[in-house]
Amino acid sequence: MSLVEIDERFRVTLTKEVRESFKVAKGQKLYVISAGDTLIIKKVPDDIPKKLEKIIGKLTLDRGTRRKAEEWLLKETRRHS
Repeated sequence: MSLVEIDERFRVTLTKEVRESFKVAKGQKLYVISAGDTLIIKKVPDDIPKKLEKIIGKLTLDRGTRRKAEEWLLKETRRHS
């Protein structure tokens, strides 16, 4: 556990201890989930297109359909985590 502070732009910096134990890297996407007075931070899968391909196979999608599929996958990932 670490104590962090919110800066003037409402950013939070993860301490080195947290970064190393959580194994996150610069630029990696994270979910922040609000649960009352608690924030939960979860990793977003590294390569969403590869995860989609693994689930549905090789499929060519237009931009809008692909975005909807990625949003659905993110929603399902949150629900099953």
